[in-house]
Amino acid sequence: MSCSQSSEAMIYNDVYRLTFDLSALVDWLTTHGVIGDFAGACPRCGSGELTKKKDSSYGRDGLVWRCRVKTCGQKVSIREGSWFSGSHLTLAQVMKHLYYWVYKTLSHVIQRELRIGSKHTLVDWNMFCREICMTVIEADSSQIGGPGTTVEIDESKFGKRKYNRGKRVEGVWVLGGIERESRQVFLTTLTDRSADTLLPAIEKHVAKGTTIITDCWKAYSKLGQLGYKRLTVNHSEHFKDPETGAHTNTIESTWRAVKNCGLPSSGTQKALYDSYFVEYIFRRKYLSGAHDKYLAFLDTVKRVYKPNLQRVEERVRKPLAEL
Repeated sequence: MSCSQSSEAMIYNDVYRLTFDLSALVDWLTTHGVIGDFAGACPRCGSGELTKKKDSSYGRDGLVWRCRVKTCGQKVSIREGSWFSGSHLTLAQVMKHLYYWVYKTLSHVIQRELRIGSKHTLVDWNMFCREICMTVIEADSSQIGGPGTTVEIDESKFGKRKYNRGKRVEGVWVLGGIERESRQVFLTTLTDRSADTLLPAIEKHVAKGTTIITDCWKAYSKLGQLGYKRLTVNHSEHFKDPETGAHTNTIESTWRAVKNCGLPSSGTQKALYDSYFVEYIFRRKYLSGAHDKYLAFLDTVKRVYKPNLQRVEERVRKPLAEL
């Protein structure tokens, strides 16, 4: 059963109570496939059995998979091959952070509530969550649009506004598109707004045969030659073309939503813009309509970091000198 099939949505108190008992938390994560269940024959000695044991000397969790045969003594971390592997946070901290992140709690509140000493640790875990988003979006990526559909296209500049010397905006150009019928969105950063940059990006994200609505920017002029039907709206004269009814109001409202909700208010690095845009699309596609956003995100964690028993077996079969 997938995590998201629970009859009632989890609230923070549910997560809080779940983390009271580490053994129960591990069992819950194992049942939901987020961490590995390595119970069974020991892959090293073959005669023993791996069972879950308390071991305060092995990692921060105090639990480990250990072979019953004393002469073997093989140990496997309960985090082996999972999303939690290598983290210095406790499982309880990670599970609580995940809830806070899913419900978009302010970073300074998360750091205080979880007593995370380093801001860099919190930044890292926020990025780990966005990496899950990026992996899933890439795996499920497909073009929007197609014959009989309409996609609104526009570019926008993201970045801090500088008021010295001409009120110029420093930041990064972003191309966005939204399919009216399905409300599917794509967002991608650009090096510039030239036709050589814009047109390949559109071909990558929008299926041929789509009716595309743009403003009158000259870089879009060859869309008709590339297999699209193009409608335009001249924003210097009106917001909606009086003859064709063409407008880009939907993508314009998407820009407002992204800028107000999809990005940090300040301090965004250029190199991270794509990850924030992917997070926005991921939340829109996978979380906004989910019965339980927290469990829905855990389902995606399981997709990306499915514990692999075969890799564990290959590792523990190595001679002791190599471990």
